[in-house]
Amino acid sequence: MNNEVRYSFLILISTLSWGITFPLIKISLEFMSPVIFLAIRFAISSVFILPFVKDRNFRKGLRQGFTAGFFLFLGYYFQTVGLYYTSPAISGFITGIYIVLVPIIMFIFYKATISKLDISAVLLAFIGLIVITVGEVSSFSLQLGDLLTFICAVGYAMQIVYVARNNTLDMVKFTFYQMLSVAIFSTIAIPTFPVYINIDSPILIFTIGFTALFAGVLAYFITNKALVYVKPERASVIMISEPIFAAIFSVILTGVPLSDYTIAGGALMVFAMFISIVLNSSKRREMKINTT
Repeated sequence: MNNEVRYSFLILISTLSWGITFPLIKISLEFMSPVIFLAIRFAISSVFILPFVKDRNFRKGLRQGFTAGFFLFLGYYFQTVGLYYTSPAISGFITGIYIVLVPIIMFIFYKATISKLDISAVLLAFIGLIVITVGEVSSFSLQLGDLLTFICAVGYAMQIVYVARNNTLDMVKFTFYQMLSVAIFSTIAIPTFPVYINIDSPILIFTIGFTALFAGVLAYFITNKALVYVKPERASVIMISEPIFAAIFSVILTGVPLSDYTIAGGALMVFAMFISIVLNSSKRREMKINTT
């Protein structure tokens, strides 16, 4: 087995771990307030990653790290609070919209070129969102969860764009700042949601540990190591499976079947991600070949 195949498999395992966190967190929110959950999860992640920070000049990169961390906090805050109201499968699909939002945000803030394929992907993703929301027309709670999760997707897209613009920094320390800032901002935001906690729940303890360490810090290290051997386009295609894993494990762990609207809308969103990553990459390669 060569390195590319081996590390592609590791990316798939990381993506699977991200997918399974959706139903795990949904179940855990029965025992702990979403914002307290975030504060504890990212505090643990921060402590865990600190020993790996080699550059001890902590003033360097602090502003950039906390700025990216604020965008990351917005993503996690609205995703986790939104997950309190909506299903883990729907949350996974809507969260994935961040993939198609990145080119739009690059265009708005940095005047980057936006292709017709990017526009098509955005329109398709929004049609999928509308299909899912229409299927929940009788439930205001679920619709609120969808709206909050969409805001989360915007936050993730902003974070990705910002990180891409600051990729010369020490990424380990940069990640530490992001995780620390999410923990701090989450602690500040605790009063924004009713406080409740039942620390005796085994599933809650497991989920905090799993999301903080394996699906958090370890998945980050695995993915970044893998990107040395796996092309970004191929890695991105593998990561499209995250909402699919979220939907599968949602049915397995919660026992709630997917509605026809969720399946149809989710399929449109996944296809929009495919367009945004695969077809755009293919077109860029073709243009490069034609100009050489």
